[in-house]
Amino acid sequence: MINSNKEKAHAQSMGLGQYLADFEAATLADVAGNEILENLINNHGNTNIYKLHCDITIFSGQLKGEIKLGTANSLGLVMQDSKAQIVNLASVPVNGKGRPFIADTAKPSAFILGSMGFNDVIIAVDNLTDAINCYNSYIDAGVRASVITSIVPSLFRQTVAEFEKVRQLTIIVTALPADKAKLKQLEGMNVKAVVCEHTPIYEAIQYGSSYNDLIADAEVIDLQTLDKPKPKLINQTLPPVKNVTDGMLPDSLQRYVNNHAERLSTPPEYIAIPLITALASVIGTKVSIYPKMYDDWEVVPNIWGAIIGNPSTKKSSALDAGMKPLKNLTYKAKADYEQAQKDFAAQKEINEFKTKAVKSELQKLAREQVQQADDAEHKITDDDLKAKAQTIAETQQANESEPIMKRYIANDGTYQKLGEILTQTNNGLLVERDELTALLASFNGEQNNDARNFYLEGFNGTGSHVMDRVIRGSIFIEHHCLSVVGGIQPNKLERYLEKTIKGLDNDGLMQRFQLAVYPDHIKGLKERDIAPNAEIRQIVYDLFETIDNMSLCDFIKYGANPVDDYHKRPYYHFTDDAYKKFMNWYDEQKAKADECEHSVIAEHITKYPKTIASLALIFHLVDCIEHGASLGAVSMIALDAALAWHDMLETHMMRIYSIVTDSANIKASNLADRIIKMIKNGGNKTDKTDWVNHGFTARDLHRKNWKGLTDSEDVLNALDILVGHDWLTWQSIDSTGQGGRPTERYYINSRLRELL
Repeated sequence: MINSNKEKAHAQSMGLGQYLADFEAATLADVAGNEILENLINNHGNTNIYKLHCDITIFSGQLKGEIKLGTANSLGLVMQDSKAQIVNLASVPVNGKGRPFIADTAKPSAFILGSMGFNDVIIAVDNLTDAINCYNSYIDAGVRASVITSIVPSLFRQTVAEFEKVRQLTIIVTALPADKAKLKQLEGMNVKAVVCEHTPIYEAIQYGSSYNDLIADAEVIDLQTLDKPKPKLINQTLPPVKNVTDGMLPDSLQRYVNNHAERLSTPPEYIAIPLITALASVIGTKVSIYPKMYDDWEVVPNIWGAIIGNPSTKKSSALDAGMKPLKNLTYKAKADYEQAQKDFAAQKEINEFKTKAVKSELQKLAREQVQQADDAEHKITDDDLKAKAQTIAETQQANESEPIMKRYIANDGTYQKLGEILTQTNNGLLVERDELTALLASFNGEQNNDARNFYLEGFNGTGSHVMDRVIRGSIFIEHHCLSVVGGIQPNKLERYLEKTIKGLDNDGLMQRFQLAVYPDHIKGLKERDIAPNAEIRQIVYDLFETIDNMSLCDFIKYGANPVDDYHKRPYYHFTDDAYKKFMNWYDEQKAKADECEHSVIAEHITKYPKTIASLALIFHLVDCIEHGASLGAVSMIALDAALAWHDMLETHMMRIYSIVTDSANIKASNLADRIIKMIKNGGNKTDKTDWVNHGFTARDLHRKNWKGLTDSEDVLNALDILVGHDWLTWQSIDSTGQGGRPTERYYINSRLRELL
């Protein structure tokens, strides 16, 4: 700044706010003759108007060199940016003649009337006269308002663009075409236009009209949405699923499931799946069902089950609750085994002394035989010696026959070890894994094909298996019957299923998990402290023990058909009406599989008949035991319960496979939920950048590590879907000149507010 004597008043490096210290605030006398400024100073005591008694040189912004502003006797209006910093100065002639002059047109700024309070309506006006009239009218009407004006109409859009970043602005126009056309330049900005029919609101107020009536009659247009397409709804969450309900299980099992589900605050499916799988493994190869009347298709009721959920869903506790009746058999078997070991050790000691005595007798007889005369009356024969030797051999063999603990469950172990256990159980085995991921991972790679095939064959339960080993020789498994149960997290299952869906590892392994459930997580339940129902627990424990001890005669007593030349185990058929219903349902499943889009799901459907026949047999057998009498062939009641399970399991199957088949849409839906929350909260408060107003990059999103969006490919797929649904737009931003590729930035559609 230089004074009238051309002497510098301040250094060029000092801010504009400090330059103003050399000026005096304009008084009413200073603006005499300028009706607009007189009104401003007289009514509002505005202190942002100064007398410019000298020339000013500006050294800021993009301006180069010295820009001379104003002359003596002109008035300077202080201009501020959206951060309330003084960044510019406007020169207005005192006599009101001539055009206003802005010192630095490259710096967006506004002359502000009012306090810009949080609850104020912020009105943008393109000229000072209308700005003052508008401000006066709103104040007179008792409406809290602040007005910003660009002073120079040509800079109006620039001013609006500066302030709409931090607050929504209001502009007031009439419905006249020429006036309404002004809105075009502001499309896409955070601006609300109040369109009056003929006269602007602030003028109508001056003529005595009610502000509230004027607002009610006016058309309000959100300019931020004018150039934006309407977002399409994204409602792609996991498909709905059904639950285990009363009537789907025999009474004792249903009560057991309900009691533990209530205690643990978990979905009943989490208890029912391991419970039914455990019961199926106890029945194992003891009995079977021939679902068809004449065909030799035989079903052994072994089952593969999986409970799917996030770590916070108490899968492990539920798995343990469902497995308790089977583990009770394990504990009893262990106690019996320990007692048998003690008895064996004692008998072994006795046998050793017996062996010594018999050996001594054998030795004596052998000597006597050699020495006996040819005409001896009672000759010692070789048969006498052989009898003694056989007694010794039998005793030694008994010493080698150590007790074997009866096995029901295997938690870990190679498939070779499982094969050895199966030769001892002769009824099947349940493989329990708290986390199935480890089991599935153990099948990866060609080197593990034998293990994979061992499990695949064990699913049928009706065949045998031979394992040939160089060192141990051959192991013959007469009843190769495996049941499997465990828990798994959805994100880990997704990685495994993805290969299966794409056909890379599809050999039917995943489809064998017929009792796989992925129920809705029960949110908001408080922790409970409820004692187990001791009565129902004992009933179920006794049920498991009864089935475990059943013999051929017991199954026949409960209506099973006896063993014959063509049936190596007792077996059931359906009743006539149940048989017809099952066959009709079977045909429906085949038709459904033929029409299925994904072959993996089709294969899953084709395995349902074995599962439903198995469940019907299990339920029927439990009903017989609970009634204590034969109920004949497998009844319609048991089949209906099994078919109810099918209806429930099918919904869970679709949800499970949708983890992969609809993965991108589900992840996009999750991201959409995040964006809606941002808009509700006024931006992304966890990031330095306001995503709602300034957008974000794929890298920004990836860094968040939000659920389902931890993989870069998943992030890009979700973003593509949101762009396709008009939730986002993207723009390629060139590099800053330091090299490198352009950055793709995503911007949130402002019309999403319409969905709130």
